[in-house]
Amino acid sequence: MPRTGLSAAEITEKAIDTTMGKMRQIGFAKVRLTDIARELGLSHAALYAHFKDKTALFDAVSERWLREIEAHLESVCRQPVEPLEKIEAWCLALHRAKVAKVLHDPELYKAFDLSTAVQKPFAARHMENLHRQLVGLFNEARAARGLGEGDAEAMAQVLTEALMAFHHPKLVAQFLQDDREPLLLRVLDSVLRGLGLKA
Repeated sequence: MPRTGLSAAEITEKAIDTTMGKMRQIGFAKVRLTDIARELGLSHAALYAHFKDKTALFDAVSERWLREIEAHLESVCRQPVEPLEKIEAWCLALHRAKVAKVLHDPELYKAFDLSTAVQKPFAARHMENLHRQLVGLFNEARAARGLGEGDAEAMAQVLTEALMAFHHPKLVAQFLQDDREPLLLRVLDSVLRGLGLKA
């Protein structure tokens, strides 16, 4: 047990919390592992046992946020509403999460953008989890129309590509001043009609 009295998991979580606070205060470029270690009452070397470098710590911050998004989207998937309503709510929730982060947590979003730009494993897992959720929603929508299962994987891929401009980090930031939701809904409507899920 470290001299802080915290478990390894608790140190990891506290390090992430502390890093997020520092990023908001001074910007992610100025955060140093030595400062985080000092605030936690650890030596620099001890913190290296949990994060090999500053990039790994920033990745952990981004990964936590992505897990929070996934949890929220999973709750959307469980809503007791029609499948197409859930697909719409899911797409809007993902877009709104990205927009809110740029607006209210710009320094954390910069770190996230940097992490996803180099295709980190946690970012790939996130995309896989989103794909899995969409496949489930499309299977529900196909079943509701009496189509059975079959093309849900391809449908999920089509929708992801079609809506990339509404959740890609750089594009969300680029169009931050615009209300993109009406366009998102038009694109979604076109995709669902094209996939034969909407009359």
